[in-house]
Amino acid sequence: MGLGHYVRARLHRRIFVWFGASIVMTGATVWVVLSLFSPEASQAREHWEDFHTFVGERFARVWETPAERDELASSIADGLRMGVVLRDDHGERLREFGPACDRVQFDTDVHLAGNVVGRVELCSIRHDRVRSIAMLIVVLVVACGTLWAAAGLIARRLGRPLWQVARVASDIGSGQLGSRVRLHRHHRRDEIGMLADAINDMAVRIEKQLKDQRELLAAVSHELRTPLGHARVLLEMLRDRGGGDGKAPSPKTIDELEREIMEIDDLVGELLASSRLSFDTLSYSKLEALDIAGRALERAGLSLELLSSDDETISFEGDATLLGRALANLLENAKRHGGGVTRLRIDVTEADVSFIVEDRGAGFTDAEREKVFDAFYRGEHRAGATHGSLGLGLSLVRRIALAHGGRAWAENIPGGGARVGLRVARKKIEKPTATRPAI
Repeated sequence: MGLGHYVRARLHRRIFVWFGASIVMTGATVWVVLSLFSPEASQAREHWEDFHTFVGERFARVWETPAERDELASSIADGLRMGVVLRDDHGERLREFGPACDRVQFDTDVHLAGNVVGRVELCSIRHDRVRSIAMLIVVLVVACGTLWAAAGLIARRLGRPLWQVARVASDIGSGQLGSRVRLHRHHRRDEIGMLADAINDMAVRIEKQLKDQRELLAAVSHELRTPLGHARVLLEMLRDRGGGDGKAPSPKTIDELEREIMEIDDLVGELLASSRLSFDTLSYSKLEALDIAGRALERAGLSLELLSSDDETISFEGDATLLGRALANLLENAKRHGGGVTRLRIDVTEADVSFIVEDRGAGFTDAEREKVFDAFYRGEHRAGATHGSLGLGLSLVRRIALAHGGRAWAENIPGGGARVGLRVARKKIEKPTATRPAI
């Protein structure tokens, strides 16, 4: 495994490396800029030129007097702790004072009467210079190392929450739906916290959906087995009665068989509607509320005189199949458990359309009114239904209403009876799309 792969494998490693490179480049740039353009550097260059002139003039005064010249050179060597070399006009060494000269750091010509009569050289001591450079390097290394260590902590702090998010996403993908992202409180409001909340919410919804699907499959396997068994018995009866004696099948038997087939068809319709809602596959089109309600009454075998509306034309947008299923469920619920439908009323406003089914039954208890729209709920008033009832009817009504930007409700009618309503928005509800948070 190469270094490049090691660095690319984790986000916090890349952040760590880039932080370190940035620190080194920034330090080098600051050093160069300060060295070239700082006021201290400019003043140092001016002072160096003044020192150059000063030394040349002092030695010019005493150059012809060797004793005074040597005394001046010795005092400079002692005072500056540098080597001092005196040379004649031909470059030959005359005298040397102070430590041995390793490298000439400063030299100036000595002028008398406009002629060069000698040269003075000041030399640095190598081990002092090496020591200064070493100290400078140590300081730079310690400073850069400290900043880089801080960068490593920051990178780990940034990368660890993302690692947790990736781990939970992997757990969910492998079927461990109970796994959740748990972040420190300072991450709960930033972009990582938003991502963690989205993944946790996704896990909750997937877990609930799978649980509902398991319950649905269990209920379907039970409910379908009953009408299919009845249909099989009725077919055997038809075969026996319509066999070799030439007698026609009994109309009652045919009606019962048709009823069983209709029960199976209703169960399949509810399952298809539930599946479409689960996968969010609504097909919007322009609809007329009176037409939708009229067709629902006809399919339920009810009179169109039950339809009540103050408007002759009520247009809105929605999924015709799902809304037809919702109205069919409302009417069927009133027929089976409410003593029969007394009215299908349509109310309309500028924003929404409501379909309200009224019946002549005993109404709902307070506890029942809170649970009647829950999936797989069958209240006491449903005890008479032997089969064909999954407890999805009113649950589908509520889900269809929510998918159309509305709601469903149930209430008692003063004086007797109950009404169950479905309200939908007249315009298609656009779902909000995820947006990238501002940086």
